[in-house]
Parts: sequence; C-alpha cells; structure tokens
Amino acid sequence: MLIPKKLRERLGLRPADTLEVRVEEGRLTLQPLRTPPPLRRKGKVLVVASEATGDLGQALTRLREDRLDELFR
Repeated sequence: MLIPKKLRERLGLRPADTLEVRVEEGRLTLQPLRTPPPLRRKGKVLVVASEATGDLGQALTRLREDRLDELFR
C-alpha cells in the first residue's frame, strides 16, 4: 500500500515504521506503532538514546503551513 509522500511527511512516517491495521465501522484504519526510544544512564540521570528524526526548521514550516491551510478553509 502506497501512502503519499506529503502525508507520510506530515505524520512523520519513516520507511522502517510498522503500522497497525484495524477495521472500524467498515473503514480500514492504519496507525503507526511507536516504541519509546531507549534510555541510558549518564551519570545519575537517564537520557534518551536516539537520533534526530528530521529538520526542526522544516517541521515548523510545515506546521505553520498546515495551520494557515486550516484557517482559510
């Protein structure tokens, strides 16, 4: 099943993501299965051991565009 690129980007879907498939009231529903990032101890503090998933500037621009789209509908 192909999910359009713009929608994948908006939802933050990546190629390795797993989707849960359900049937609800005659509709097919896909939902990303997110696993929390692993924690590691750094001194006396737990920190998230993960990598950046994207460019913050691009994400903010996309959010602003989405909000503007909603305002002018």
